[in-house]
Amino acid sequence: MHIKTIIGAEAAYACIKAAGISLDVRLSLGHSTQHSLRQTAAELRRDSARLQERATLMEQAADHLDEEQRRR
Repeated sequence: MHIKTIIGAEAAYACIKAAGISLDVRLSLGHSTQHSLRQTAAELRRDSARLQERATLMEQAADHLDEEQRRR
């Protein structure tokens, strides 16, 4: 894994390269790189959990519609 921090005039970024993946993460002002990366990871996990819940609800709705259609 290679991590490079870039500090610009308006923002700082952590540029991460690992296992063929390249990712640039905007860092929070006033926090260490580590804290900012952990904070952003936690936010992504919360967003991911919400998306998983929505996807599950959509699948359940599709199954419900299939069941209603079979009953007709």
